[in-house]
Amino acid sequence: MRATLAFASSLAVAAEARAPPFHWQKPETARWMASTLDWGFLSTISTRSDASSVGDAFGNPYAFADASSGVPYFYASMLDASMIDLFVANGSKPRASFTLSEAAIQDPGFIFRQYCKIGTYLGDPENPPCARLVLSGNIVKLEANTTDEKKAKEALFSRHPSFKQYPPSHDFFVAKMEVDGVWLIDFYGGATIIPPQDYMAVKLSSSALKSTSTMVPGTPRMAHGPPPPYAQKAATARWMVQSLDWGVLSTVSTRSAGTRVGDAFGNPNSFVDGGSGVPYLYVSDMDASMIDAFTAKDASPRVSLALSEAELTGTKEARPDCVIGATPFGDPENPPCARLVLSGELSRVKAGSDEEEAAKSALFARHTSFKKYPDDHHFYVAKLNVDGIWLIDFYGGAAIISPKDYFAANSTSAPFESIIQV
Repeated sequence: MRATLAFASSLAVAAEARAPPFHWQKPETARWMASTLDWGFLSTISTRSDASSVGDAFGNPYAFADASSGVPYFYASMLDASMIDLFVANGSKPRASFTLSEAAIQDPGFIFRQYCKIGTYLGDPENPPCARLVLSGNIVKLEANTTDEKKAKEALFSRHPSFKQYPPSHDFFVAKMEVDGVWLIDFYGGATIIPPQDYMAVKLSSSALKSTSTMVPGTPRMAHGPPPPYAQKAATARWMVQSLDWGVLSTVSTRSAGTRVGDAFGNPNSFVDGGSGVPYLYVSDMDASMIDAFTAKDASPRVSLALSEAELTGTKEARPDCVIGATPFGDPENPPCARLVLSGELSRVKAGSDEEEAAKSALFARHTSFKKYPDDHHFYVAKLNVDGIWLIDFYGGAAIISPKDYFAANSTSAPFESIIQV
């Protein structure tokens, strides 16, 4: 009965949703995303050397609410890796980016989500009309019991009811991003840089969707089986890389349009691992992330790829741990809703090699629209050479997994592994 009520409630929520603005309404689209989505990826400059390198961009899945203001508010603890990077560690800096993707909306009732849906003509999380938004700015801890803190906490607890049950011993607090950069892709033709004042000036209808992470009818996906038990950390990490279609690639920005040089910049990217554990991407040097990693004067190939099990919400593989309202603690930020961050060096795969052929075959099989990408963008295969694995999939903090254990676990494609070039 409880599941039936939750399901019926989710359909009611979906019915209240309104379509996004037209693609030429850039500030409105950005504000619609901030109002509609429940979670994104917070990217910081790492101050840590466990499964990361100091100075790397580190992406971390984070739930949020904007309180209908366009300002992302977070409910955080100084025990969290991102807050350590922002506030606690020696050399910490409050600069961050917060990345949202329309692909996180998996409800099949959203007919306008076809741009994001793999299997439609050009549908993919990497398809430009599947909007991606990157907000940049300073993260600020709000003073307790102020008007701003009370408003933000009310919005957070309304959007994420499980936050009310977080343990007092973790000293949770409200933080917000003071947005000074707005970068949006929601159609073909490249990114739009939106002035922050235009973004903040938008007035959204109250009919905007209140929550997207509800339990909805399952949609078919490529089957990878259920996740391993929580105790099997390396196997869980491999399961996530095999099961998920997209994540956020975080780079150290070399650009000043919609971001700042030296900031962490998160950008949604589709990928596939071909069963090898190595993430392969199909990219172009026109992309902001590739400019940061390869082509800019101060480019650095050090990156992270962050994944969240919440990406499965709305599919048959979704677990209640990730679904707001499905259980008392269900939420994308609930620790049993697994989050994985792979760190390492991004490199181009040698053109014409057996590895490139195998990777391209796997990419085109998973992301069928990639075959239709324009030749004049000069797409190529890149891979993440993983040297750090950070996983939260249960209570008790992050597990640091050695690359040796990660690659030894749960492989399903020995022939592919045999041609990977180190």
